Amino acid sequence: MTLSCAGIGREGSQFVIGDFIMVEKAEEKKPVKAEEKASPKAEKEEAKEEKPAEEKATKAEEKVSEEKEEKPAEAAKEVAPVEKREHKEPAHKPRPSEKPKRGKHPKKTDFVELKPAELTEAIVHLANEGHTAAEIGMILRDQYGIPKVSKVTGKKLGAILAENKLTGAVPEDLMNLIRKSVTLREHLAKNKKDMSAKRGLMLTVSKIRAIEKYYKKKGKLPLKWRYSPETAALLAK
Repeated sequence: MTLSCAGIGREGSQFVIGDFIMVEKAEEKKPVKAEEKASPKAEKEEAKEEKPAEEKATKAEEKVSEEKEEKPAEAAKEVAPVEKREHKEPAHKPRPSEKPKRGKHPKKTDFVELKPAELTEAIVHLANEGHTAAEIGMILRDQYGIPKVSKVTGKKLGAILAENKLTGAVPEDLMNLIRKSVTLREHLAKNKKDMSAKRGLMLTVSKIRAIEKYYKKKGKLPLKWRYSPETAALLAK
């Protein structure tokens, strides 16, 4: 132990006086801080060096495993003989997309008592009485038991009427619409606030215009023929 004016200390690395204490402490602290700062950098560098090494090892292991899996598959391919599958026809034949066209079988009309000539005479007689084509067809069905005129005579009812010149100047469907328009106009003259009847008249007139164009193209109506309420009233009488 040695005594001094600054303080009491020991020899060697021990503290002797106050001035040297600060110097020694500073010297001791500097290398410690440098070591602390250097340690994380070193760890990062070591980690970077370890990562590629680990990746290389994992890649090598994956390659080895893939080679092991490929080898037995190739060996099985070489060993197993290639078997050619024979195409077997299905038990049931597939349905064709287009059905074969079948000939129309005429219905039997053996139960009809009238002959074709007698039937044409009956049609002419009914037309002269003032019956329309639709009414004649219903009478033949209900009273004479004829299902269809074309099955017995080989001609349609309209063709038979046209041969005997018993068709009207205006076709039947057009005449029915004209009569309907006349009745609606008479109704509206008495009931002016009936909007549903007014709407019905508009629709019937539009139908008349369309059918008029059609029959003019077919040649069943003259080109100068025009629909008007006056002509409709005259035709409906």
